[in-house]
Amino acid sequence: SPLMMIGLLLISVFGCEEKLNAPFEDEAFTSDVDYSDPEGIILPLLGAYEGLYTRGWEDPITFGIRGDDVNAAGDQVPMQEQDQFIYLASHWNANTIWQGRYNDIVNVFTAIDEINKYRPAVNDEELADQYVAECRVIRAYLYLDVVRTFGGCIVIDDLTTIQSTPVSNKVETMQYIVDEMADVIADLPDIHPNKRTDIPGGVTQFTAYAIQAIAYQEMEDYEGVATATSAIINSGEFQLHDDFYHLFKRDGKLSDENILEFQFSDFNQGEGDRFGHLFAPFGMAWNPVRAGAGGGWGFYEPTKKYIKFMLDRGETVRLETSVCWTPDGMAEIESEWGALPGWITNFNREGDEFVDNARKKWGAGKWIQPSTELVEGRTGQGSNKNMIVIRYAEMLLMYAEALTRGATGSASLSADDAVNLVRDRADLTDLSGVTTAQVLDEKFAELGTEWGIRYYDMIRTENTAELSHEGRTFTMDKAYLPFPADQVSELPQLSEGL
Repeated sequence: SPLMMIGLLLISVFGCEEKLNAPFEDEAFTSDVDYSDPEGIILPLLGAYEGLYTRGWEDPITFGIRGDDVNAAGDQVPMQEQDQFIYLASHWNANTIWQGRYNDIVNVFTAIDEINKYRPAVNDEELADQYVAECRVIRAYLYLDVVRTFGGCIVIDDLTTIQSTPVSNKVETMQYIVDEMADVIADLPDIHPNKRTDIPGGVTQFTAYAIQAIAYQEMEDYEGVATATSAIINSGEFQLHDDFYHLFKRDGKLSDENILEFQFSDFNQGEGDRFGHLFAPFGMAWNPVRAGAGGGWGFYEPTKKYIKFMLDRGETVRLETSVCWTPDGMAEIESEWGALPGWITNFNREGDEFVDNARKKWGAGKWIQPSTELVEGRTGQGSNKNMIVIRYAEMLLMYAEALTRGATGSASLSADDAVNLVRDRADLTDLSGVTTAQVLDEKFAELGTEWGIRYYDMIRTENTAELSHEGRTFTMDKAYLPFPADQVSELPQLSEGL
């Protein structure tokens, strides 16, 4: 399969004796490297992807917990505090977000340098330019993560000047991302990521347009959003996965909906090499169909606010997909909201039973893999599960919001059309004359628990009332985490702030 191919490529780069999730180091490509062998040019690029895909368990959780769609749950005090908008520069998970991103950014610089060393042997400037462009897209995405978390960052021009480079604020960083993407789009393949044969699921023009659209949105440049999302829509390369529930299961791997997806695999074998993320924190206590399948730690819980919002809308498949229930969770919502629809149960479709536990009452189903999807022999929660990071549905809703704010897109869709494509899949009735507020509600329903998207929308719109929920009080001075103390001590310019 294509997924096995990239996994085997990655294995071939790093070798079985080296752990695949070890940081990609310059030394791996500077000792005993034959730059006269044109086949080798893909190796540093694969190293850049490996850095992008390799994440600590705390990584996606930290991005999501401040929204009104997710509670931290679990037992990590820093996460519980951040969930309540209490921020300390000493919080370890914020430091690992910063440090991990910058390690990966430095790796990208190294990869670009290595790709360029192969140019004379490859004698294919277009291929070399494409691989460098892919690295620049990866780097832009990493900066996007940093600046949306901390409100500013250090945009590196040259690795030798990191210590003296001033801090860029959010708008400056977003403009850098927009300009980078404008510069590289022409060098990238004009196809869906799942049509790439060298690196299935790898970066294409449309990954770059999506990252550019998100940066424009953060700058509140809605004409820019409309232009970038129109390019994705007009390509005809993307369509919504026909089944929302299975988009987040094994069937959704390399779907036509996915624009950026972190690829993981256990190579269809029950033991031995695998390249995966630690999904156990998202899991919860259960009686699985597959005996011995790991449940998880009980972090990352959908909020009661989100659940009630979905129930009030009459959501079915999106609620089923996004929320796993325990008996206690069902009883609590019934006591506050009223009788639940009959289809809601503490089992998933595959028959896994979620049971009461001390950590959380609801699970974030998009992040929990049914036990029946594990390869025979694997027991770890989420083994062989990918992470979908940017989806076509988000681009459709961003396009619609931009139009409701007065932008003019070049796509043939109206704002109503774009929203109704998403609603149709969710078995909801069509809207007409859709408003900005309705689009933001649609994003909440469609993208809840995914990557902090809801939180970023509420920050952008300065919607402090929505984020002040279930006993929390949010004010805009809490929009960004402080620069981590460990980083401030290394990079004195951070102490000057933004």
